[in-house]
Amino acid sequence: MVDNKDSSDKQQIVSVVDSHKPTSTSATPKQQSSVDVDRGLAGVYVDGNGQIPDMTKLEKTQRSKWKTALYLLIAVLAILLTAAVAGFLFFTNWGDDSFTNERISLKIDPPITIVSGQEAVYTVMITNKEKVNLYNLELKLEYPDNFQYLEAMPEAENEDNNVWTFNVLRVGETQKIEIVGKVIAPVDSVQTFKGHLAFKPANLNAEFKQSAIVDIKVSSSVISLNINGPDKALANNEVEYIVSYKNLSQETFTDLQVVADYPEGFIYASAEPEPMEGFSNTWSIDSIESDQGGEIKIKGNYSAVTEPGTKDFKVRIQIKKDADYYPQSEQVLNTEVVKDQLTMQLIINGSAQDQPVAFGDLLTYSLSYKNTGESNLENIKIKANFDSQILDLNSIQDEAGGAVEGNSIVWDGKNIPLLLRLGPGEEGQINWQIKIKDAAAVVNQDIAKFSVSSYAEAAIEQVGGSQAVIRTKTITNLVSSDLGVNAGARYYSEDNIPLGLGPIEPKVGEVSTYNIKLELINNLNDVKDVRLVASLPANVEWADKETHNTGDLVYDSKARQLTWYISRLVKSAQNTEATFNVSIEPQSSDLGRVLILVSNLSLSAKDSQTGAEINKGLKAITTAFTDPILGSVSGIVE
Repeated sequence: MVDNKDSSDKQQIVSVVDSHKPTSTSATPKQQSSVDVDRGLAGVYVDGNGQIPDMTKLEKTQRSKWKTALYLLIAVLAILLTAAVAGFLFFTNWGDDSFTNERISLKIDPPITIVSGQEAVYTVMITNKEKVNLYNLELKLEYPDNFQYLEAMPEAENEDNNVWTFNVLRVGETQKIEIVGKVIAPVDSVQTFKGHLAFKPANLNAEFKQSAIVDIKVSSSVISLNINGPDKALANNEVEYIVSYKNLSQETFTDLQVVADYPEGFIYASAEPEPMEGFSNTWSIDSIESDQGGEIKIKGNYSAVTEPGTKDFKVRIQIKKDADYYPQSEQVLNTEVVKDQLTMQLIINGSAQDQPVAFGDLLTYSLSYKNTGESNLENIKIKANFDSQILDLNSIQDEAGGAVEGNSIVWDGKNIPLLLRLGPGEEGQINWQIKIKDAAAVVNQDIAKFSVSSYAEAAIEQVGGSQAVIRTKTITNLVSSDLGVNAGARYYSEDNIPLGLGPIEPKVGEVSTYNIKLELINNLNDVKDVRLVASLPANVEWADKETHNTGDLVYDSKARQLTWYISRLVKSAQNTEATFNVSIEPQSSDLGRVLILVSNLSLSAKDSQTGAEINKGLKAITTAFTDPILGSVSGIVE
């Protein structure tokens, strides 16, 4: 059964086609054009069999599933890409007012160079290049240990002068802080400044921080230093170096030192002013006022040089800060040293070095000399010089018979023929002795130095009548402290108070108790590790009543030994005493004898300045003594 509607449509199409079939009658151009169109339409609608298809029953083509899925995926990706681009554009534009903490600048701007002791301006800059304001800003600086704050603009807000606060730093603003201060530190040292900034951005409630650090080298000092001296010198000739210093600042400096580092082979002779006590290369300067200075003249020679050549004479000036000395300036002068033809060496008591001596010591000198050149040396005159107030020049024993002239002994060709002409390779030696005065001989004298400084010099005639003078190093013998002890027995004190018991003169079968007094006496130098040791004989008993005002006193009953130890005893110590009681009961065999109460007394210590060991043996303390009230006590057993 065919649908009426479809049949109708067929008929319409057929009629359309038929209506365009050509006729046998001739057609006009317009009619011919219409015929061509109809033929074209017929070509479109006619199938391969020459039939007009049924347009109401067209077949539908089935699409594959994977193509459908692919089309859906492409659509989804396109949507996501569009969303991402839109989001990026949205948030980029929205974030124009956001905070990044990358556009805050904290900068510490120091001076180009730091001069120790000189005031300088240190600038701190805080710049806000963010899109928002910054609030509650706090800047804290960490200064180097050697930095001295003087003032700032604006002023710091705490006691340590290192904290500043600001309420707000607006967009595009810069806050500047100028700090005036100075660094006193060693030249060439590196000083570190640190800064820490804390703040809150306008659109956030969190605290953010920025930090800055800068290292600066100390290049020079306001205290200048210079050296003047010879560019060339003979090894045994005396040379002089002049060291000058000056304060170039507007303030006064205190507690300074000038220190000379002598080159190898240099022998210090003297200086003006003199160096610190116990030193030959260090000078103490209490203060240097603004635009003021001074100079030091140092004399010596290079007689100890083993090889000729250039020697570096170095000097530095340093300032005390806290417990350390900071070098402020250093200078070096080069001196070319040429070896002499005549060499000499002075030896005292077997040593060419400084060493301690004691009152009453005998100093044995030996001076050797030699011609190390290739030509004769003629008319040599040798002089030994002694800088001392404690030498007994009347005690000189000189086998060569030199002439004593003041504090010197002089030898020439009259005394020693070899000095008339000393050939190449020839050598000789001069020996003599001098005694140091006893302590009792100088106790009431006004003596500035208890030491002996000795050196020898030789004058040699040269062609043309001039003289070349060479000298040895100076040997200084410091006198060690004359530490001593007064030890004895007594019955009464100086105030007439009885300290003993029983018979004053010992009696057979009766117990006598005596008080022993030990008094240390020191002079010249401080001493350390003082130790006084004593023993009690078997027939003597320890009776207590011990007192002492310095150190520690201990009695060992098993060893029957007393030890009094003092770690340090200054030279000005007065009334350093210890006392104790002992008792004894004489036996019939002791009749007519003086009995020993304390035996084996020995004193030892070390001189703090000279380093000398002090060792002394003391006499035993007996029943024979001098009492402060009774006078002489025979101590013979009755």
